[in-house]
Formats: sequence, C-alpha cells, structure tokens
Amino acid sequence: MAIRIFLLFIFVTLCSRSEAADFKLGLLHGDAEIFSYEISVVQLALNYAPGEHTLEVVSMGDATQERILNLLHRRSDILNVFFTGYSRTREERFLQVDVPLTRGLLGHRVFMIREDHAEKFSQVSSLADLQTLTIGSGVNWPDTDILRSAGFTVTESTYASLWLMLKRGRFDGFNRGVHEAVIELGEHAGEGLMIEPRLMVAYKFDYFLYLGKDDVERYRILTLGLRRAYENGAFMKNFNSHPAIKEMVAAIHPEQRQTFYIDNPYLSDKVKAIADSYWHKF
Repeated sequence: MAIRIFLLFIFVTLCSRSEAADFKLGLLHGDAEIFSYEISVVQLALNYAPGEHTLEVVSMGDATQERILNLLHRRSDILNVFFTGYSRTREERFLQVDVPLTRGLLGHRVFMIREDHAEKFSQVSSLADLQTLTIGSGVNWPDTDILRSAGFTVTESTYASLWLMLKRGRFDGFNRGVHEAVIELGEHAGEGLMIEPRLMVAYKFDYFLYLGKDDVERYRILTLGLRRAYENGAFMKNFNSHPAIKEMVAAIHPEQRQTFYIDNPYLSDKVKAIADSYWHKF
C-alpha cells in the first residue's frame, strides 16, 4: 500500500510539472502599450500557476468586442482568452475568472475633452451638472449601459470613431478609465485634446478574463495563478510598481478629484461577493 501511494504521488507530481498550456490573448484595438498592465497581469498568473505555459498576444485590430467574443465562443483558433468589461451576459456565456484585473480602476472614469471645451466642465459642481453634458462611450461597452442607467446622455460609437467625433464636437467628453487616459492622450498629442482635470465618476466595474465554457483547464490555470500571486504579494507588487499605474497616479491625481459615485445595477451576486481586498480604494 505504501509503495502504491508513493508511486501515485510521483505520478501526480510529474503530471503537474509537465502540465503546459498555450494561451492566445486577444487584444482589443491591438494596442499592447495601452493594455501593458493587463497583459502583465495575465503573464503574472501564468508565472504563478504550476506548469510551463506560453502566452501569445493576438492583435484584434478594429474588431468590436462583440466580434471578438463571438470568436471566443466559437472556439476559434485565433484566440482562447480575452479580457473585457464585466457584464452578466458575458459571465453566463463564458468561464469568468473572478479576479478584477485592474482592482476596479476601470470603473473610475475621467473624461477626454477638447481643450476649447474645458470651460464647460469647469462649471460642473454636482452630478446633476455633469448629467447635462453629453458623454461618448463605446458600442457594446457595459459602461454605456451603466452611464445611461445613472441618467447620463450617451453618444455611442466604435472606439476609433469616438476620437474623431470628440474632435468634431459631437459630444462633450469621452469617458475613459483612469489608467487608460494618460497613454491614450499621448497617442493623440497635438490634436487639441486634454484630460479634464477635476472630475471623476466611479462605479464598481472592471475587466475580467473570459474563456470558452468548456476550456476548464486554462480557466483553472489562470484562477490558481492569480490567487497565488495575491497570496504571496506579487499581484500588489506588480500593481503598485507598474509604469502605467504609477504614471496614471502622478498625472491624474485621482485621490484629489471631485468624485461622483454611481450605482452599477448590472452586477451579479457572484461579482458582488468578490472580496473587498481585490478592489482598490483611492
């Protein structure tokens, strides 16, 4: 019996060590610089999961989120994992790794505006004031529904079109996650745009990792890796030291902004139950 148990232990150990999976991470807009932090979190998960795993970042170009999710659902060879903003539909349709990738930074929204529209925003002193302005938001973005449910007037289009519409004055402000805005402004330097300097809207929301419903092994690897990274401090070390996060704090000063907290009525009980330790507070 002792020999049998010992051999079983050796077998399990060898299987664990030889375990390997390939991850093809679909990247919205194909912009690795904007999403450098999120990519680093996925790599961190693989580093802290048992086995030798590979990560390939796949540019999805101008494909919409819905197009990418349909490819993931159909188990396309192009990608097998995708991070996108939470929605109940996505939670039900896919396997969702229940660790918010940016610790909720994605739910802290600032506004990209035209420099010559700054005066409009300088007059805002209440949520009601802000709701008189028109906000640009993306097609199939959960943010769009969240903002509308809170009483905002939202103009909806594709990501690329929203930048053109902003420059043409089709709406007042383009809502962006705090950690996205600084990098994106750099990509639109010299175009007469700026990050509105005083205001922020906040709600519980974030990117989550999604995989096909039957892709249980990759789901297990990512879940285990992220939880281990949290347990040994590696997740928070990466969060606090990543250049994109440090640059955001230095440039946007989110802790100093007038913040309007709104409800996200679309969260499931499962997401509401995620531990507070996984959510950042300014």
